[in-house]
Amino acid sequence: MHALPRMTIAIIATALAIPAAGGDHWPENRGPNHNDHLNSETVYPTRWSVATNENIRWVMPLPETGQSGIAVWNDKLFLTCFRKLSAEDISPKGTWVSETRGYCLDADSGEILWSCDLPGKRPNQVNGTFTDSTTPTPVTDGNHVWFVNAGGYMACHTLDGQRVWGREFEVRTKHSAKQFQPFLHDGNLYYAMMRDASDPERRPQTAKDYDKNSKTGWPWMYVRCFDALTGQPTAVIPDGISVHSKGALGSVHGETVLLHAKGGSHSPPEKPYGLGLSRLDAAHDLNWERPGLYFEGTHFIDDKHAYCFDKNDFFVLDLATGETIKQIRVRDTGSIVAFDETSGRYKPSAPAPKVKSPHLQTHRTNIGVGKYHFFMSGQPGVLGRINIETAEVNYLQVPIQVVVENGKRTFSWTEFQSGDTTGSGFQVEGDKRRLGHGFGHISAATPIVVNDHIYFCTVLGTVYVIDATADQFDEHALVAVNDLGLPGETWTLSPFTAANGHLYQRTSKEIICIGDQR
Repeated sequence: MHALPRMTIAIIATALAIPAAGGDHWPENRGPNHNDHLNSETVYPTRWSVATNENIRWVMPLPETGQSGIAVWNDKLFLTCFRKLSAEDISPKGTWVSETRGYCLDADSGEILWSCDLPGKRPNQVNGTFTDSTTPTPVTDGNHVWFVNAGGYMACHTLDGQRVWGREFEVRTKHSAKQFQPFLHDGNLYYAMMRDASDPERRPQTAKDYDKNSKTGWPWMYVRCFDALTGQPTAVIPDGISVHSKGALGSVHGETVLLHAKGGSHSPPEKPYGLGLSRLDAAHDLNWERPGLYFEGTHFIDDKHAYCFDKNDFFVLDLATGETIKQIRVRDTGSIVAFDETSGRYKPSAPAPKVKSPHLQTHRTNIGVGKYHFFMSGQPGVLGRINIETAEVNYLQVPIQVVVENGKRTFSWTEFQSGDTTGSGFQVEGDKRRLGHGFGHISAATPIVVNDHIYFCTVLGTVYVIDATADQFDEHALVAVNDLGLPGETWTLSPFTAANGHLYQRTSKEIICIGDQR
């Protein structure tokens, strides 16, 4: 482990920003604009440390672990956790649980105001490497809040905790914990699931239970919508969706559209594999479909384009037609600014080495800002940036973990400590990949952009703040490297939330309010 020299620390550390009072809401996973971006006159923090209590307003223990993001409306926070875990939840395959709980917290203190049961039907692996039953972020409109348990339950509550309705839904196989994030549109709650068993258009099930590799034996998944105030089903988007597709919202000619995908690992049954764009009108018509185009990284679209990666290239698509505007080679090209641990300094830019990983990017981590598209690469400790105008590909090496030694923060570039002990102190068992460095074949929290600063967060709780407007993608673009807690005691797959001048984030143990101290 090596400490950064003072010069380098000065480069990546910005002056402590004291957030002003603000009224920004973050009503669902994708944020107030449905694109993970927030532009605000409020100043948001870029530099902090939970480990040393720097620029932290409060930290509160959570009752149990979970992966949902945090929805914010005025003085209330909403998130989802597992119900209290016990040794009885451990099986030979790890810790598997179906039941979750929804929580409402006071935004000023982190105090729990109320909670509700969300009784799932299908157990999912706790702290799963990609998702688990708690992955869906709650949705609020300022009058109600909707919780979804990916194990098979959804519910609507008033903001003071009164249940309006709750309903079970059927889930399938090991991969029922879906990437898709719920959202509200035109009085409906949208979420991805199978058609009901009584639906004549539902495909029959011939697969064995928990078969994750069936090519045809599982009923298809669809994006379905329900009346937000009654829970009654109202429509089904006719084109299927893979459990791996998060879905992205945008607008074409003034109409709201949803980008969705079919395909991915474990041979999902929905066909043909590729991308599609559907209108969220009464008929949910399909605008276009691109069979054969790999779906990875489809959670970001802007006013004119949709973006995705295949195993070698980056594609820019016309949002209205699906036609390819640009295809940019990413694998085995570009340059990298790497860190020299011997000298303790960054090296000059050099040709990037060949990418050994089959994954160009870490799942769910791509996001666009202007003419640039950013991502966590599949290589440990490497961030990527694509200049869409010039097709230039640049990489920047970043520390794997923040280390606290004798009360001082230093950085580790290769070694790391991991651990996902829960808020109740429970030791989760299962897929060991969850305890890796957070790059490669694992999901990471979808980054957010606040006032042209990108917040990347790894499973270790290492947070990279990037200046999205920097001319050069080098150490000068790295605004700060922050932590969400001590090494070996911090674990998260949750996305950041920005509201009211503060950043909110959660780990498997606690919820954190980042910003001005009291």
